[in-house]
Amino acid sequence: MIAGEGRRVGAVWIALHTLYGVAMVTQLCLLFLLPVGRREWLVLAGWALFAVSAVLGWLPILVFRRRGGVPKGKTYIHTARLVTSGLYAIVRHPQFLAGDFLAVAVMCITQHWSTLAAGAAGIVANRLTMVKADRDLVGKFGEPYREYMARVPRTNLVVGLWRRWRRGGPRLHRPV
Repeated sequence: MIAGEGRRVGAVWIALHTLYGVAMVTQLCLLFLLPVGRREWLVLAGWALFAVSAVLGWLPILVFRRRGGVPKGKTYIHTARLVTSGLYAIVRHPQFLAGDFLAVAVMCITQHWSTLAAGAAGIVANRLTMVKADRDLVGKFGEPYREYMARVPRTNLVVGLWRRWRRGGPRLHRPV
């Protein structure tokens, strides 16, 4: 069952989201409490990933509002149409990918075992949530989502960009 659809949310969703939430809050708190790591190149890579994470986390909200058939007065999670263009022509779950990038970013910035442990737990929970989300979206959208899954990788940006380029070049806003 899909969160935000007015249906009962299952225990698996609750457990995974709780684990992910606790891990990410822990990491973000530690980011402000711990000193910056010693390896400057990792710190710089971490801040770059942090920035990419912000874009991947917020852009889908705008995309879903514009193309997802969200009913007036509802939040973006109430998407009524399958969106397969733009960013969603490259990866199926950009917000989940943003979560992974954020976890790795904090690990790189702090270079501390505690952020590594919290980040690893968050990434595992995030990955399991993506698998569950795909199952739920197949239930919501059926065969069109299965076809979409065959065309677009879950979160692999490199493969997604390569496939997108091979399908028709760099245009990211071709209508579905």
